[in-house]
Amino acid sequence: MKNYFILKVKYLVPFIILCISSSLFVTSCSNNYYEKRVTETPRPYWVDNPTAGIYIGISHKFPDEADARADAINDAKRQIIESLGGIIESEFVDEIVESSGKITTTDAFTRSRVKVISRNIIAVKPENIFVEKWHKQSGRYSTTLYQVYVVVPFSEVKHKIFMKELVNETYNLGNKRYKESMDLAFQGRIFLAIDQLMTVKDNISPLSDITGLAPSDLKEINSLKENIKAMIEEIKTGVRIEGKGDRQPAKLGAPLEEPLKLSVFWQKGNKRFPISGLKVDFKLIEGKATFTPNSLTGEGGVAFCEVRDISSAGKIEIEANVHFPEGYDIKQSRFIYHLLSENKVIVKIIETNLEKPVDISYLENTLLQQLTDKGFTAIENDIFSKISKSQIETGEPEYIAELVNDLNADLVLLGTVSSGQVNKIQEGFFFARARGVIRVFNIEKQKVVGNYIVEDKEAGNSEENAGTKAISKVSDQLVQKLLSEMGLY
Repeated sequence: MKNYFILKVKYLVPFIILCISSSLFVTSCSNNYYEKRVTETPRPYWVDNPTAGIYIGISHKFPDEADARADAINDAKRQIIESLGGIIESEFVDEIVESSGKITTTDAFTRSRVKVISRNIIAVKPENIFVEKWHKQSGRYSTTLYQVYVVVPFSEVKHKIFMKELVNETYNLGNKRYKESMDLAFQGRIFLAIDQLMTVKDNISPLSDITGLAPSDLKEINSLKENIKAMIEEIKTGVRIEGKGDRQPAKLGAPLEEPLKLSVFWQKGNKRFPISGLKVDFKLIEGKATFTPNSLTGEGGVAFCEVRDISSAGKIEIEANVHFPEGYDIKQSRFIYHLLSENKVIVKIIETNLEKPVDISYLENTLLQQLTDKGFTAIENDIFSKISKSQIETGEPEYIAELVNDLNADLVLLGTVSSGQVNKIQEGFFFARARGVIRVFNIEKQKVVGNYIVEDKEAGNSEENAGTKAISKVSDQLVQKLLSEMGLY
């Protein structure tokens, strides 16, 4: 066991010595890194004490003196650009300096500002240059490095000249874009016009805050800014929608003679500029009808809605809703079409109470009152003065249409209502049953469009009174059912 331990130590000691030596070597190498200034001349006073209108560019350390000089000058240029207060977006500053003003961008205003900077700032030259030499040691390797300091003058006078040129350049471009935006608006492309006006406004607004320029130098740019602001508001508030086909006569079971039209346009003065490509939804808000629910405004700014069938005989209201792009705050986007019920109707009811004809029919009067209140025109029913109960309940539509051919009737409502089956419960208390039928004929289509039957009973203090009440009860239910089915409730 003892020999085994001695053997292990014998082979382990060289390994430990090797590890310690390697560690000392790495430590020695890592500790042998430093940079030392070898230029004996002290730095000039101006390095740390720049005066007004002077920018001190300081380079990084480079093995090549030419690279250090270029880096120092670029640093000074960068400072001048940044001193302009955000006129150039930060992501473009380095690219402008390093490429001498040649940058790739689709933004016309950035290109314009870069052009002015290239003429005024990129071309600046150093007034003084101071070069420092450094010795860099890294392990067994040593290098000579250069760090350069430059003085680049850019006086207040030059700054004002530059800023005035920048303002003029931006104004000229902004004014050009403003005119282009107006051309777009006159083509009805108002949302593209607003977007472009907003871009111009965003680019010229920072110039209003430039200090050091006389108010007269900024007069035009501020005037343009106000004009743009006013024009954006004028375009937004000048958008109009106009419905055509409103208050058309609507007949049950028939299409509208003319489609509903919705015009969307921008109005300036007495001139209209149609807006195309907008989605318009049409929806029914009262009554029943079959129609085209969706449309787009065409080149003339008009969307169409074809109403193919009027399914209710009362008031019809259809709403058009224009889908304007979000974020433009267009106030008017809806129009409601009110279609006028223009249905001529003939009503004939045969009414009997306990098998005795009634002189004035309760059901007929109630129907006429309700229908005329809903806009129907009642036509005299003399043509049906001799019609029988059987003909009312079983008559063919073609026969009814032939009878009223010369009366221009749209609808004919024929019906019967009668009471019977009286039960005496006790003295002064009777029950009677009643049955009512109404058939609705569409004359133009020569078809029955409604067939309603109601049976019920009611109590009264006499047989006749019980029959009258039963007839009234059944009549009221029939009228309610018919009006509901016709879309008049």
